[in-house]
Amino acid sequence: MEVKIAERTREIRLQKTKIEEQNRLIEEEKNKVLQQQALLQTEKDRTEQWLNNTLPSEVVIELKRSGKVKAQGFQQVSVMFTDVVGFTRISDTMQPSRIVSKLDILFQKFDEIIQANNLEKIKTIGDAYMCAGGVPIENSTNPIDACTAALQIQAFMDKLKYEAIADHEDFWEIRLGINTGPVIAGIIGNIRLAYDIWGSTVNLAQRMEMLGEPGKVTITGNTFQLIEPYFECEYKGKALTKSRAKVDTYVVNRIKPELSVNGEGLVPNNRFEEIKKLHHYSSIKYYKTEHNVLSFMEKNLSDKLYYHSLKHTKDVVKSVERIALLEGVTDEGLFLLKTAAILHDAGFIERYDKNEEIGARLATEILPKYGYTEQHVKTIVELIHVTELPHKPINKLQEIICDADLDYLGTDDFEEIADRLRRELTEMGKLESRKQWDEIQVKFLKQHQYFTQTAIQMRQEKKMENLQIVINRLAADQYDEVPEQL
Repeated sequence: MEVKIAERTREIRLQKTKIEEQNRLIEEEKNKVLQQQALLQTEKDRTEQWLNNTLPSEVVIELKRSGKVKAQGFQQVSVMFTDVVGFTRISDTMQPSRIVSKLDILFQKFDEIIQANNLEKIKTIGDAYMCAGGVPIENSTNPIDACTAALQIQAFMDKLKYEAIADHEDFWEIRLGINTGPVIAGIIGNIRLAYDIWGSTVNLAQRMEMLGEPGKVTITGNTFQLIEPYFECEYKGKALTKSRAKVDTYVVNRIKPELSVNGEGLVPNNRFEEIKKLHHYSSIKYYKTEHNVLSFMEKNLSDKLYYHSLKHTKDVVKSVERIALLEGVTDEGLFLLKTAAILHDAGFIERYDKNEEIGARLATEILPKYGYTEQHVKTIVELIHVTELPHKPINKLQEIICDADLDYLGTDDFEEIADRLRRELTEMGKLESRKQWDEIQVKFLKQHQYFTQTAIQMRQEKKMENLQIVINRLAADQYDEVPEQL
């Protein structure tokens, strides 16, 4: 019995040893598998990181889901190019390692800026940097985003320039070009994947960069039409494309001060965002209205309206927008004010005197086609009528349009604009002499008042200076009345 017990005990010990060995081997295999899984995960993470660094995140998701990404058309994309001025000369005189280091500093900052403004980096080629908004996810704000990013990039370059000058070092300058329009987007290559965009929109954006001035953001008319409410721009004339077509070009100087943080023209403020939402979500199609009404007036206004011309209407639109924003009007009231401004002198097409009722009639006929409700039209008609002299506004919107209509009284351009009105009144047989005109001006300026705090603060003091100039001219009484050369 004892022998059997001993043998059984030995068998159990051997079995236990085998089991322990098997468990050890299993554990080793398990650890190997875990190590392999960890290596695979690391490799997967690296691959995904590479993909995310190379391709837009939405494209990566599509690529992982279906194994491929189809080329896709986008109707409104804003493409931006930047390029270092004189880079060929720089590369001939600077150490390659220093060139790469400086480009790396620039491009890292550019990456940061475009990401903050919802743009997608497309590629860099040497010193050229290309990005776009509206791909791979469509949005309607990409022209605004691109111009905001471009101004911030240029501000960064200006900062580097001032620092270099202070340290007596060389500095780099860049040109920036933007165009908005349709593109085709997709992935090219099998080994080296790259997300890219193609089309005439891209070519024209690059053309804007090539034709632009160093340190300036140059855009096409396509982009300007979509960003004009937010930015101060300067028309630069027509430029020839490679196909010999002519396109309008503009320089974006800054965000409008009243729409930027601290009025510095670089970073959008809350008012900017409110206006952007208004433009994109209101039922009112203001910009189509403006384009069509101004085109109609340009064709039909008499060329003898030296003051009540298309330029005056455009000036009032700009003034009404500026005053409205500074007075805190960022709802649909802004559109109503601007619409009334473009129509307030439209009645001059049919007659000179008492023409406000004609502008009001045109408003009722035209505006419902562009998303204006019955209440919108009623408010606009009231705004048009209140511009009849003497001004008698009864609410804030009416005060704003009255101040905008006579904004010039308190500007440095007063004499030049007032003389246009004098010539017009003379042409219409309503004025006999320059002295008579100055007498009318003194009486009018003394009786006139601005209504909004914005206009009072910005224009009242200068208006009184202009009044004194006319008073002094009357006192001197040195009028040389010669036949008017009209």
